[in-house]
Amino acid sequence: MIPALLILNTWKPLEQIVVPIYLNDFENYFNYHTQNSSHHSFGVPLFAGTYNVRIAYNPNGIALGDSIYNYYYDTEIHLPNNGKQAMPGNGEMSNFCTLKIKRSADTIVTIERQKYFIKTDGYLYFYSSANQPKITTDTSCHHISNLPADSCSLKNEYFYNYFTDLYAEFIVRFDDGDILEYRKFSDWCPSYLYTERYNEFKQKTDYELQLPDKRFYSIAYHQPSGNIHQETYCSENGTRCEVTTYIYNKKGEFVKKKIEQTEPCVEVLIDGKKRSATRVYVLEKQ
Repeated sequence: MIPALLILNTWKPLEQIVVPIYLNDFENYFNYHTQNSSHHSFGVPLFAGTYNVRIAYNPNGIALGDSIYNYYYDTEIHLPNNGKQAMPGNGEMSNFCTLKIKRSADTIVTIERQKYFIKTDGYLYFYSSANQPKITTDTSCHHISNLPADSCSLKNEYFYNYFTDLYAEFIVRFDDGDILEYRKFSDWCPSYLYTERYNEFKQKTDYELQLPDKRFYSIAYHQPSGNIHQETYCSENGTRCEVTTYIYNKKGEFVKKKIEQTEPCVEVLIDGKKRSATRVYVLEKQ
């Protein structure tokens, strides 16, 4: 269980409301209607490391919140003068704050109700959901880290997560702790969910993500100029992509762009579920 505090400023000067927040505490998870403490789950285990997190406060639909707030979605509307405070209909979002989780020295831990058995080869620590006699890196291995006990950061940190049918994560850092490469990807095509990749001078070379409308977007840069090399939009299933390649002269000045359509993925039915797999092209002998 990870304790934290959320401090909300009220409408009167120097007054505050302090709301205790507990992470990974499932004993009290459904007691929100009888206590002020806020108990939260991330849905997947949050392993040792340093995270930037934001906290959303949205009382809309909760009896106590509805009794003290007038909700609005348009800043131009006039709210009733009934003594209630104004609150955006989607709630308020905090600034980013740092969450530090230290790695435990225990060989068995429970995170998000999942028990993990931890083994080490002397350098890396392997978190497995199964109690294997030897270190394995099959799908039961959900996390690999080189953080020593009682630590949440390391210059040459190695961080890897894998959650079946959800996603995998991989992080490589510079010596000063800045991210050299971050990848969040899935088992299916298009595989990338989020990517940031930099060169040795900390100049961004690649950026990829899945957009809110489920399409996939990627962009690659020439460095050190920062000019766009290639930009790609793909459908949700990856069966149709538009790839734009930007062409420059020797001075780095834009000349033209080339647009082509590609089909990197093909839909298949696996265990009754429609999936997208990488398309394989068979080359015929001439």
